Amino acid sequence: MILTRHLQKGTLRPVYLFYGEEEFLIRRALAQLEGWLAQREELAAKLFLDAAATPLAEALSTARAAQLWGGRQFVVLWGVERYKVKELAPLAKYLEGPSASTVLVLVGLGLKAKDVQASGLWRRLQDQEAALAFPRLREGEVIKWLEQEAKHQGKTLGPAAARLLLETVGPNLADLAQQLAKLSLYTGTDLLIPAAVVQKLASHSRVHTIFELVEALGQGRPERALKVLHRLLELGEPASVIVVMVARQIRLLLRTLEAGPHRPDPAALAKELGVLPFVAEKLQRQAAGFSLAGLQQQLLRLQEIDQQIKTGMAAPHLLLEKFILDLDRQPSLRTGPSRH
Repeated sequence: MILTRHLQKGTLRPVYLFYGEEEFLIRRALAQLEGWLAQREELAAKLFLDAAATPLAEALSTARAAQLWGGRQFVVLWGVERYKVKELAPLAKYLEGPSASTVLVLVGLGLKAKDVQASGLWRRLQDQEAALAFPRLREGEVIKWLEQEAKHQGKTLGPAAARLLLETVGPNLADLAQQLAKLSLYTGTDLLIPAAVVQKLASHSRVHTIFELVEALGQGRPERALKVLHRLLELGEPASVIVVMVARQIRLLLRTLEAGPHRPDPAALAKELGVLPFVAEKLQRQAAGFSLAGLQQQLLRLQEIDQQIKTGMAAPHLLLEKFILDLDRQPSLRTGPSRH
């Protein structure tokens, strides 16, 4: 990685642009940079600013501030994609003579490679190896990333176990890193993290559990859905968050049904929905258990429940339990066979 090379050679750029959707990797790179400054150059100060509340000229003035006691300050400005082209003008002047006592990192989670190419300022940083991309990892890249993460922890995680972990937890790298850390602790001195252990520990993740809950609803299995709901509540998941997550899943199922029941290519559906291919495959399988009208009614009911939770009209867990039981009394909302 470019940043690692800069740190190894001690050739830090005074200004960096970190951009892309993988916030976890951006935060890790920021921590790596901060740690290097603290160890090698006496970190004088660190400041984290938000573009929503900080004009760029003000952030650059902060970056220019002299350090009375030596060392370098570390300034991170989040959300630079918020600035309009005219608002970026002060950056061009700053780049002509950046402060030698500051490492300034501009973070743009909403910026894409095409945006960087379209901007003369961002291209200027790119030419200096200072515009570093952190795009969302593809499914195969996440699996390789997991294998490398395990290796850094002194463990071996094979491709099959890595894929199982991805399918169980979902593509969020922060969630995956957390689960992998648990797996490493659980296996103790054993070097291998087998698929069986992944299945045992990671199956309690909230992403996997939400899939289970919605799947049970589609199969007409209220007892199973209630059991999964109680598991989520026991894991400390707030009822309001469960409502939002189930509603999101139902919206994805609606879009899957609207795309057509016989779509041959899950990859095309994945691109359309903005999910990974294996998630698209699961959505296709789950969608077969629902009718379009049924999903629309469920979504409306979840909106009502969300409002009732916010206004304190009833105990949240009771509202969710009633939602599940009411669905079971309306089999017309499903297309799949009941499995009582």
